[in-house]
Amino acid sequence: MRNQIFRLIFLSILTTTYFGCSSDSDSDDCQTISCLNGGTFVDCECECPEGYTSNNCSTQVTPSKVIINKAIIKVFPNTDNGEFWDTAIPDAEDALPDIYITLQDSNLNTIYDSPTFYENVISGEGTFFEFTLTPAIELTSFDNPFLINIWDYDTASEDDFMTSFGFFAYTANNNFPEVITVVSQSDEILVDLEVSYEW
Repeated sequence: MRNQIFRLIFLSILTTTYFGCSSDSDSDDCQTISCLNGGTFVDCECECPEGYTSNNCSTQVTPSKVIINKAIIKVFPNTDNGEFWDTAIPDAEDALPDIYITLQDSNLNTIYDSPTFYENVISGEGTFFEFTLTPAIELTSFDNPFLINIWDYDTASEDDFMTSFGFFAYTANNNFPEVITVVSQSDEILVDLEVSYEW
């Protein structure tokens, strides 16, 4: 009888140990997920960087703001249909444009007007013209395009409109670029917008 009791106790201990280990193993075992967009696999799940969600970080989160910090003009029309922009000035060098930028929303409301300009500049010689937006422009609507315009500043008459082109501040699956390039060969414009995001 005593041996039978010992056997029952021993079997009970073995059964508890076996099922306990099996249960622990199941709880510790998880399927590894390939985390996208810079996510890291921690504690059986993906920890997603800011701006991404879902079990593998594949889904973008629409930002609350796209912030334009700087505009870099790289290409603009050097002439106004073959004529100097400042035709009233006899000196050819001084007749070159004095460029600045404006930004407009889809209703053509001006949301940025540069307080400074670059004097007597020419496009295509590897020189770029930077405008730091102070304060930075915060965009919160992404359904419609915005417009960037390049102007020639004039002191004696109205400023000359040189060129413009539209851009979207955010699109789904764009992976949040640090630079939005606004480019049109036919409109002779190439502008890089340095941007950041908030969620």
